[in-house]
Amino acid sequence: MEIGERIKEIRRARGLSVEEVAEKLEVSVSTLYRYENSSISKIPIGVIDKLCSILGVTTGELMGNEAQADAEELPASFVNAEQAMAFMLKMPVLAAYGGYDIESMDDATLVEFANEILSQLKLVSYKYKK
Repeated sequence: MEIGERIKEIRRARGLSVEEVAEKLEVSVSTLYRYENSSISKIPIGVIDKLCSILGVTTGELMGNEAQADAEELPASFVNAEQAMAFMLKMPVLAAYGGYDIESMDDATLVEFANEILSQLKLVSYKYKK
């Protein structure tokens, strides 16, 4: 299920109208519809954070990662922007560190960036593995 479908599903489950959510999100109704039907697939992180607050879910739940084990295996690599973005959103330390602008990255750059971070995590994990 894509993020747009999850937004729509959660919004409906919470009994919220498109108009209510769009107003709280400070976007037009048509923009929210485009998020929900995935015609805008690269939703800005700030919008995702605000949506999570409005819908009462975590970023992991919104991205479809609601029931994962604590010691999750890292993937070998990412092949699309949605996977890369989901990975980035699960790592708040990356957002806190800053120095980059995910919203200005195209899909290929976003996947490359996430794969580079994944590679560094694997190196550090291997070094300190018991």
